[in-house]
Amino acid sequence: MSASNKLPPEVAFLLEAAGSAPSADNSQPWCFEWDGQTLTARVHRRGGFPEDYHATTLALGAATENLAWAIQSLGLDMASWFFGPPGADGAFAQGRVTKPSTIPAGNDVPLWKQRHTNRLPYRPEIDSEVADKLTTCRVGKVEVRVIAGAGIRQAADWVRQASEVRFQTREVNEWFAASLRYGDSPQDLVSGLHVDTLALPPGGVGLLKLMSDWGRLQWLNRLRAYKLFAAIEAANFRKAPLVVAIIGPADRAAAFDAGRCLQRVWLRVTELGLSAQPYYVVADLLNRLESNSVPTQCVTQSSVLQERIRAEYGHENTLHCLLRVGTPVGEIQVSGRLPLNEIMCT
Repeated sequence: MSASNKLPPEVAFLLEAAGSAPSADNSQPWCFEWDGQTLTARVHRRGGFPEDYHATTLALGAATENLAWAIQSLGLDMASWFFGPPGADGAFAQGRVTKPSTIPAGNDVPLWKQRHTNRLPYRPEIDSEVADKLTTCRVGKVEVRVIAGAGIRQAADWVRQASEVRFQTREVNEWFAASLRYGDSPQDLVSGLHVDTLALPPGGVGLLKLMSDWGRLQWLNRLRAYKLFAAIEAANFRKAPLVVAIIGPADRAAAFDAGRCLQRVWLRVTELGLSAQPYYVVADLLNRLESNSVPTQCVTQSSVLQERIRAEYGHENTLHCLLRVGTPVGEIQVSGRLPLNEIMCT
């Protein structure tokens, strides 16, 4: 079944929840099957990130967290559902959907629909109780560490160093460039990463287009432009009133739980009337070190950074994501999502 208007309203509600989850470069790496009784969520590659990539697994975990919220709000039996990293068949969530007694009213906007990424600068003030409210968002062996004060400056230095490597990594640059959307067509607004969501300064779109070509970026990097770009990347992070680190074991099951934990924190942040922006660049670097896909000239710098993070969080853990939290100075366009008929498996 591929047409969204043929779906029962409770199934459409579940799909809308899962499909509203955050994903790297808004890649939306999922699709769904409905056989009339059972709903199955499967990993589905869109954009540059492979199906087994760490960022993809995080996104699947986030979609699962949204799905779990929606299942509970419908009053369905959570115990009958399977959630976990994709197996051989690609399924990461599956369960029977019975007709609920009620479907949330249309004017009752759920948290997962209010949540979005705000990349604008954040105001310096934040309620001191926010940190305590976020540390409870643990999932399995994955936990939340709240960073404030001097710790933020240290984490911002991690972001800066990892970004220097990111701007020297061809694969990452090409994936990002392929995800960018500049137009106003319906497809541009619901897939990929639209430039209007990036809070770019004047001239920023032109610079992005310049950097999107690897040959031009290589030439700029001979002038050490990667250092300037990395400093810009870390600037808002350094000024954040609060930062959340999602940490836990480095295996795929923990990465899936880290995605659930990340989204749980983000929903809590939204409930508190705050905004957030994820910074994945440090986690990506750590994963690239493990897969030997860091540019040769950056291996030493990357390894030093890895040891600093291990000293902070323990050799048994890795950093799955960082999240900048606060009150933004304004509103910004929200990334769109593919319509339901386009996220059904074919």
